[in-house]
Amino acid sequence: MQILYLANARIPTEKAHGLQIVKMCEAFARQGVDVELVVPFRQQSEQMRQVESLWEYYDVTTTYPIKRLPSPDFIRYDRYLPARIMTLLYMLQSLLFAIMASVTTRKAEGVYYTRDWYALFVLAIMKRWHGKPIFFEAHEMHGASHAKLLTWLLRRGNGLIVITQALQTYYAQFGVAAEQIIVAADGLDQRRLTPQISRDAARTELDLSLTSKIVCYTGHLFRWKGVYTLAEAMRHLPEDYRLYIIGGMTKDRQALQQFIAEQHLPRITLIEHVPYHAVPRYLAAADVLALPNSAEQAISRDCTSPLKLFEYMAAQRPIVASDLPSLREVLRHEQNAYLVTPDQPHALANGIQHVLNDQTLRTRIVETAYTDVQAFTWDGRAKNILAFLRTAIHAN
Repeated sequence: MQILYLANARIPTEKAHGLQIVKMCEAFARQGVDVELVVPFRQQSEQMRQVESLWEYYDVTTTYPIKRLPSPDFIRYDRYLPARIMTLLYMLQSLLFAIMASVTTRKAEGVYYTRDWYALFVLAIMKRWHGKPIFFEAHEMHGASHAKLLTWLLRRGNGLIVITQALQTYYAQFGVAAEQIIVAADGLDQRRLTPQISRDAARTELDLSLTSKIVCYTGHLFRWKGVYTLAEAMRHLPEDYRLYIIGGMTKDRQALQQFIAEQHLPRITLIEHVPYHAVPRYLAAADVLALPNSAEQAISRDCTSPLKLFEYMAAQRPIVASDLPSLREVLRHEQNAYLVTPDQPHALANGIQHVLNDQTLRTRIVETAYTDVQAFTWDGRAKNILAFLRTAIHAN
């Protein structure tokens, strides 16, 4: 099988979607698929300009071709133009990239695979011209205000991949038959399942206290990620607790730092984005890993399948997470994680303390999470999706 993966994304990027795209293409390639990733030329952030090797940055061992297409890049004007204008410019760039990708890959064999809404739109319109099966991977609830258009687009496609049960239920209402949709949660590298470093060794390398109780969060700092609730939870934790928040874009980190200062929140350290291969060291240094997603937005409550969740499970550290439908698809209270009421700093702090004070509970959730995560590798996900693709192609 050949897969043309269209991704209107800046690659490499600090953002999780870039990691997910690159890792899925690698996993497809490891299954013997001839995969090509098609992306636009985009202006890079200062940090990403320092990346010499995309493969090294993402810890990729099975490489594949990447085609970069000319594309207007309007992101640089974000600070100067109103949000409404930027939205229109983003739509224009997305459509132009999708058209260019479709034209330049028309004669290639294989199937189209994308998680980009505008690419799906263009590929669906041009399907008679390019003649290829189309598969869409949905990470959000698209198109509620354009139900007829969404129904038409999904029917033009050959199959739909979603990352949560809630997304499956949502898209089923637009006429997607059960056999045309598969739920495939995100995952992690098989190699992450091998312990890499002890807690004390990680703390020594990172110059962290060997005696403090360390709470760790890795990833983006959007409000719906719950990091502001996590920061506020530090008011309710004893003096020997330290919180390390690793990652996020510069502007988001600055906003969170300002919030921490204004609220006089204690014992919190923000660390800029670190490369993918360096994340396990920070997780190993922690006593507890926090996944404090908010319940206030559907993307968090129903849609997310966080990459950090599977990294946390593999790190063999206890997880304290928000009790949300999206997370309960993988996590079970007091079995492989300790779940707390979302958006409540005091509840989150109590959960963190409870886990660290109860060794029997802590051991159980760590061991169970590590056993459970064996089923969530990129290779396993790719195998399931490829089987689905072949069945869908044969059915059509």
